Amino acid sequence: MCHSEVPAGQVTPQVAREEVRVPLPGGDVLPALLTRAAAEDAPAVLLVHDIFGRTPFYEDLAARLAAAGFNALLPDCFCRLGGLPEPTREAAFARYRGLDETQTLLDLQAALDWLADTVSPAGVRLGTMGFCLGGTLVLDLAAERGDLATVCYYGFPVMGDHTPGQAAPEPITLVDRLRGPILGLWGDQDALVGLANVERFAAAVRARGVPYEQVIYPGVGHGFMSASRFDPAHEAYAAATDAWARTLAFYRTHLTRLRAMPG
Repeated sequence: MCHSEVPAGQVTPQVAREEVRVPLPGGDVLPALLTRAAAEDAPAVLLVHDIFGRTPFYEDLAARLAAAGFNALLPDCFCRLGGLPEPTREAAFARYRGLDETQTLLDLQAALDWLADTVSPAGVRLGTMGFCLGGTLVLDLAAERGDLATVCYYGFPVMGDHTPGQAAPEPITLVDRLRGPILGLWGDQDALVGLANVERFAAAVRARGVPYEQVIYPGVGHGFMSASRFDPAHEAYAAATDAWARTLAFYRTHLTRLRAMPG
C-alpha cells in the first residue's frame, strides 16, 4: 500500500485552490494557480511546468503538493504568448521558440519573492520544482538565490540544439554560483538531455561541495513523470512514484528555517 502522499492511479486530492495574479516589475502580472496546504505555517514550493505549459497534469501535482503539506504556486510561464492552438509536440515547440527565457527567469524570481512575502512562513527556505524547460530554469534560479531547495526533473544542464532564440544561461555555465540543496531526477534513456551531460554537470556540482543528490531511473526516457500520468499500468509508473516520494522527502528535510538569509 502506498502512503497517501504518493500518487496511485489518477485521483486528484481535494485541496483549496485559488487563481492569483503575482505582481511583476513594471506593472504586469503573472497568472498562477495557488494550492494551499491545511497547515497555516506550511512551506511553499514554486512549480515550473514544461513546454506544454500549465496543463491539468501540473495542476494535479500542485494539488498533490498541497495534500502532502506544502503550499504550491504554478505560474503560466507562457502567459505572454497565449495558449496552445492544439496540444501537440509541434505546437508546443513552435510556441517555445518565441519564449524569452531571460524574462521568464525574472518572472519566476518575482513569484518566489511573492511566495516569501505572502505565503511562506518568514525565514523558511522555499522549494522549487521544474520539469524539462522548468527543470532547466530552476537550476538557473539556484545560481541566483540562496534560499531555495531545488528539485530538477530532466532539465537540460547543457542546452545544445534545444536553445531558443532568447535563452537563459545553461546551468553548466553557472556551476560556480550554484547553491544547494539540489535533487536531480533523470531517466537513463533520455536522449534529449544526454546522460553524458548530466554526469558532467553532477561532477562539476559535487566538485564545488554543493549538496547534490541525483537519481537515474533505468528504462525510462525524457518526460517520464508526465508520461506516466501516475497510471499503474504505465511502464514509467514505478519511476514516477519513486521520484515523487523522494521529492516529498527532500522537501520535508530541507524546507526549514534558514539560520541566515543569503543574498
